[in-house]
Amino acid sequence: MDKAMEYIDKLAAKLGVAAEHVYGVLVKQQMVSGVIGIFGMIAAIIFLGIVFTKLLKKGIEHNKVLDSFDTSPYTLVAIFFGVVLGITVIVSFFVIPIEINQIINPEYYAIKEILDTIGGK
Repeated sequence: MDKAMEYIDKLAAKLGVAAEHVYGVLVKQQMVSGVIGIFGMIAAIIFLGIVFTKLLKKGIEHNKVLDSFDTSPYTLVAIFFGVVLGITVIVSFFVIPIEINQIINPEYYAIKEILDTIGGK
């Protein structure tokens, strides 16, 4: 922990501000990072969901017009986006709780970032 305090003091000296200010900025940054992470993940899921459903609808319409059993190119692209959407949803189950914790307890993540930066465990 002494290394962490030394790191904060050195960083504060380089920036010409008080060490408390540096720590406060790191804490605020963790909250911002959490909010951006949550909104980014939700936006990605919404975007991929919209693209997936639109492509799937076009693929179904394409197959009705052709009246054949050939796979529509729209359907193939929709399958790709569906897989990406599924992976994104699964990843979000792991990422969003971490982002929520960054908002609720930013001090922990600020200290963790400092320790990761100086190589401490």
